[in-house]
Amino acid sequence: MLGFRERQNDTRPPGPRGTPLLGVLPALKRDPLAVFAEAARSFGDVAYLRIGSQHGYLATNPDDIRHVLQDNARNYHKSPLYDKLRTTLGNGLVTSEDAYWLRQRRLAQPAFHRQRIEALAAGMTATAHETADRWKTFADQRQAVDVAEEMMRLTQTIVLRTLLGSDLGAMASELDSAWALVNAHIGESFWSLGLMDRWPTPKNRRFRHALDVLDRVVFHMIDEKRRDGREMNDLLSMLMFARDEDTGQSMSDSQLRDELMTFLLAGHETTSLALAWTWYLLSEHPHVEARLETELHTTLSGRAAAYNDLGSLTYTRMVIEEALRLYPPAWGLSWQAIGPDQIGGYDLPGGWLVFIIPFVMPRLPAYWDEPEKFSPERFTPARSAARAKFVYLPFGAGPRQCIGNQFAMVEAQLVLGTLASRYRLRRVTRHPVEPWPLITLRPRWGIQMTIEHRGV
Repeated sequence: MLGFRERQNDTRPPGPRGTPLLGVLPALKRDPLAVFAEAARSFGDVAYLRIGSQHGYLATNPDDIRHVLQDNARNYHKSPLYDKLRTTLGNGLVTSEDAYWLRQRRLAQPAFHRQRIEALAAGMTATAHETADRWKTFADQRQAVDVAEEMMRLTQTIVLRTLLGSDLGAMASELDSAWALVNAHIGESFWSLGLMDRWPTPKNRRFRHALDVLDRVVFHMIDEKRRDGREMNDLLSMLMFARDEDTGQSMSDSQLRDELMTFLLAGHETTSLALAWTWYLLSEHPHVEARLETELHTTLSGRAAAYNDLGSLTYTRMVIEEALRLYPPAWGLSWQAIGPDQIGGYDLPGGWLVFIIPFVMPRLPAYWDEPEKFSPERFTPARSAARAKFVYLPFGAGPRQCIGNQFAMVEAQLVLGTLASRYRLRRVTRHPVEPWPLITLRPRWGIQMTIEHRGV
């Protein structure tokens, strides 16, 4: 990939050449992970990218990333690329900005305090235990399952029960199907110019129908909670009964819808994918799996994991952290500068974009030894403390860091501990596994695995 500068004495950083009119847009539509990884390898800390009518920099130096996400965060909004996500999430925490975002964040924050997460842990463990019991039939029959779908079902049940206080019953399968279609549609069209988004094509009609299903499910949850009228110990109740400190106003149904849709994505999709990729990596690295099993046997002796066990499940956490390093569900972030700035010594005009790619950062030899190797030991406390900040970003960083990061880590540890203490999963080798960068980093064809009883 050749670098270029568009005119003599150009003060922009070099970057991939791309096509004369569209820049790297066609390449991003084909394989965004490859485009960003190659740009980082070829052009250093800052690379210039032209994407259709948009201009921006790819930043890979942790000091520059800190500048954008933390030190000068007020100068940045989510990029226009998130407009496609707003079609689904509305104006929730992931997509909202400025004073409105801060208000919503403050209203939601109490639901994610440590004491609150501890109180929800029993529900996480109970749901994981139900899955473990259901897997007994699969293990007895050595039946192959799509572990990505299995984890999606499990984490959806957890988020509905613990955060939303609901169990959808038959509507859960509708939610699954609709969300999968919406995710694929937005991901596949993410780098398009949007010229055909409103055309009544069969694909767009299916997308709109899936959005209608999601809305119907979410408003059903809101209606049920309003009819009940009691303040319960779940996120939906907390949001419904919360009052703005300045105005005393509560959230409208539309605002509640946007936040619930956001938490269904952030609290369900991302954790399920983190677990799915963890199972895949364990199956490919028996020595890591063996050490994990030793810790689980010593700590749990075959029982379900509990919140009080987390302090002893240190290697379990390291396994998950390393899986998140190699396969971060939130694989890419993009921001738009409100006013002019400097990135890595280069002038960044207002309105230009900055790309920060959590999938690429952990693959840079400048910051990671043997970056492609699956090695949970790199997350020992000593090695984590010695590592440069802002090179590991599975939950983002700065003021806009994921509000549910601790919830997700507790959930992932309890689920993995509970299931891996009873079962081993073996990948079906003839079934391909390939990262698929949609809104989140999905396995393109799922991850087919057989379930075995431990000790078999």
